[in-house]
Amino acid sequence: MEFELLFGSGSIVKKVWRCTVCGYLHEGEAPPELCPVCHADASKFELVAAEEEQEQPAATPVGLLGEMLQGFVPHAVFAHFPNALIPTSMLFLLLFLFVAQGSFETTAWYLLIVAALAVPPTFAAGLYDWKKHYAAQAAPIFIKKIVLASLLLMLGLTAVLWRWFDPQLLAKGGWPAWLFLLLVAAMLVCVTLLGHYGGVLVFASNGHLNWKKSSEKDVT
Repeated sequence: MEFELLFGSGSIVKKVWRCTVCGYLHEGEAPPELCPVCHADASKFELVAAEEEQEQPAATPVGLLGEMLQGFVPHAVFAHFPNALIPTSMLFLLLFLFVAQGSFETTAWYLLIVAALAVPPTFAAGLYDWKKHYAAQAAPIFIKKIVLASLLLMLGLTAVLWRWFDPQLLAKGGWPAWLFLLLVAAMLVCVTLLGHYGGVLVFASNGHLNWKKSSEKDVT
């Protein structure tokens, strides 16, 4: 049985299809051949029931603690640490190169340690969410995130151990120092891409990407 969704009080009837892999919402008479987010084919789309789009009753206030217990997402929390600390560590490393102030290098080193320690729980929580919410679907976007997270883990471990066993690595300069900076830069690229793909999944599952595309069509 097909459901047709009525938007607003007008007579325009639109169908909304949801990707069962990533949650992307598509407006149209038929689902797309491929999901633009996870590349699942049209068979993975389901027509959204009209009652799902109706207004939900106002939620009963539960307080901060109750809200945390009901909707706490470990992966989203853990991911903020490497996402914030790795760029900051890179900034302090660059400052050290320009002003040769040892405290900048030390600060970058400690930030890098904390960021590297945050990667394993972030990775583990991400795998748990992938299995729980996406049934471990081997869609391209999930494979990319797993590969990037694995690479970030290896790069972080390499950088931390290298600096641990050679405290004067950057102070001595030369090609080892530049290679170390390249390692940290690669970590920065990894967290940037991971944040991008994570945002694609979150906004797609909430319908924001499709809403944006629909708005652009209405304007044109």
